Amino acid sequence: MRFLISLLFVFTVAISEASASVSSALDKVTIGENFIIHSEIIGEDRPISVYIPKGVNTGDSLYVIYLLDSEHHFHTVTGIVQSLVDYEQIPKTMVVGIQTTNRPRDYLPKINGEPQTKFQTFVKSKWPDSGQDKFLKFLNDELFPYIDKNYTTYPHRTIIGHSNGGTLALSALFERPELFNNYLAISANGWWSYDEIIQNSKKLIESNRPKQKLFISVAGEGSQFYTGTLELLTNMERNKPVNLDWKFEHYPERTHMSGILPAITSGLEYLYADVNFKITPELAKYANISVVKSYYSDLSKQFGFTVSAPVDIYVEFAEQQQMNLREEEALKTLEQFVRDYPEHSYAHMKLAQGYAKVKKFNQSYEGFVQALNLAKQQKKETNIIDALQDMVNQAQTKL
Repeated sequence: MRFLISLLFVFTVAISEASASVSSALDKVTIGENFIIHSEIIGEDRPISVYIPKGVNTGDSLYVIYLLDSEHHFHTVTGIVQSLVDYEQIPKTMVVGIQTTNRPRDYLPKINGEPQTKFQTFVKSKWPDSGQDKFLKFLNDELFPYIDKNYTTYPHRTIIGHSNGGTLALSALFERPELFNNYLAISANGWWSYDEIIQNSKKLIESNRPKQKLFISVAGEGSQFYTGTLELLTNMERNKPVNLDWKFEHYPERTHMSGILPAITSGLEYLYADVNFKITPELAKYANISVVKSYYSDLSKQFGFTVSAPVDIYVEFAEQQQMNLREEEALKTLEQFVRDYPEHSYAHMKLAQGYAKVKKFNQSYEGFVQALNLAKQQKKETNIIDALQDMVNQAQTKL
């Protein structure tokens, strides 16, 4: 994590100093793009930032993270997302950052009737017009359609909110369940009265709600941040909605702001965990690739769109089958890998290596040649092409 913080610092320095002290012959380091969307619903311009991880191919469909308060958290979150995508801990996911213009107005629930807590009394006296309805409508009616029109996206959305932004994420879970699939609520302000907590938790058992996941955390703030979250989770446990899974983490040694770092990493890994098939020793010893195909078929039905098995799942499964001396089953796994990713040079290379293990040298040679040709057509890096050429040459000596 210290390395990640250092890396983000380097990026920030590179961006700020590029125009002043770096030769014009060098490219500037930039992270994402910024643009303005005018909201007719809110009646103002809304600054938006978008980040697509490096390594995403043109036409790849992306899961979408909507990040609140992006003017504070954009670099932190995009750095973590890039690392998690690189190591296939989460699928290819873009970040849409929404900058703040009026936090109380946009993030805090509207107070109906008399205030029930000291915090509600304070908010109603200071911001009598607060209420999230217009902001949530802006997301659904204006921002979501813009992103889906201009980027290749899956109909799968995650919201990340910190502090009052975390309160908005929880409110969306209770009041507008159709907006998001995943919720990452970090140190949400203790807002509701106890009666309201009970009412909100009961809303989660409605049968028409979609399948959703929640990661909720608090740091060492104490007070309503901690007790309010525990009261909410206790009542959710009592009602136990079948269509919502959640995980709670407490970071007592962290501050209100530093608690963001572990929550983002752990939260995203948890929220997207279903996308990564878990290969147990029993499956490696007895099962075949059909269990993986069945898993992603069921997940696709649950999500409402086709979810493909990640590349590394095929490789890991085949390697574990090989460790159990199941070479033929490993070959079937790698053959399925090629069928599912026919334009992926890595798939052909792994299958060629599998053929070599069982001394099917003609098929191994053909596989390496196919991997090399694809790499050349797709203009892969020189070192990749050189490595594949060496593999072809070595395979040819076995013929």
